[in-house]
Amino acid sequence: MNEGDKMVDIFSIKLIKVGEHTVPSPLAYFMKDFNKYEKLVFHVALINAGGEKIILNTGMPVDMRPLLQHWKNTDPGIKAVKFEEFNKASYFSAMGFDPDSVDHVILSPLVSYATGNLDMFKNARIHFSKTGWEQIMNKNPLEVMPEKEINFPDSILKPLVTDWWERVNLLEDEDKINNSIKVIRTGGHHFSSMLVIVDTEIGKVGLTDSFFTYKNLEGHIPIGVGVDLRESINSIKIAEEKCDIIIPMLDQNLTQKYQNGIIV
Repeated sequence: MNEGDKMVDIFSIKLIKVGEHTVPSPLAYFMKDFNKYEKLVFHVALINAGGEKIILNTGMPVDMRPLLQHWKNTDPGIKAVKFEEFNKASYFSAMGFDPDSVDHVILSPLVSYATGNLDMFKNARIHFSKTGWEQIMNKNPLEVMPEKEINFPDSILKPLVTDWWERVNLLEDEDKINNSIKVIRTGGHHFSSMLVIVDTEIGKVGLTDSFFTYKNLEGHIPIGVGVDLRESINSIKIAEEKCDIIIPMLDQNLTQKYQNGIIV
């Protein structure tokens, strides 16, 4: 590694639970556990990296109705809960992440449970997959959630493509945010799903939605809902090859595995 490529130390990665939902288990585990349900928990990652503040995902939208209706159309037994306090800027400030001071927002995947509070971060550079964006805009029928209001609430999408667009960075399939954070589009779940790799003093930490839980990871079980089964399988292999610590961002036990959600 050249001196100019040397990674900046990471000071912290903290996971925050922002909501949860219960889905038919075969959606989480391909062709397994029929007639069962699995609880998945949505997390946001707060990252301090070499003097910069980075947030991976922004939490669920104020208006959950389109997302809830989409899930119920999939299976009436699906239930979802949003933790309301996360829709307030004061919550971020209490975590030491005043929204106006956040330098970068990374979105993975491009679904409203990740994009829902993007309007809070008025000064941040906004990063998401170029491939994922193109597939949504072109209405690829394979996309799990093809409706734009499911990907972005109207209150987010309209300013995103106008007033905020100069802050948008469309990521290549392999790219970087800064010298500490690299991204790989792993797909599988959504076209926009990525593996976000943070270089820290305890090793490379990978955060992803391409597979949901440690059961997926440890059993090499692809998820059962997504755009590409082969990508789902490969996403596990890529994470194992590239990362020392792997964080499936929807695992319900993350904040128990890592006390108070603190990874490093």
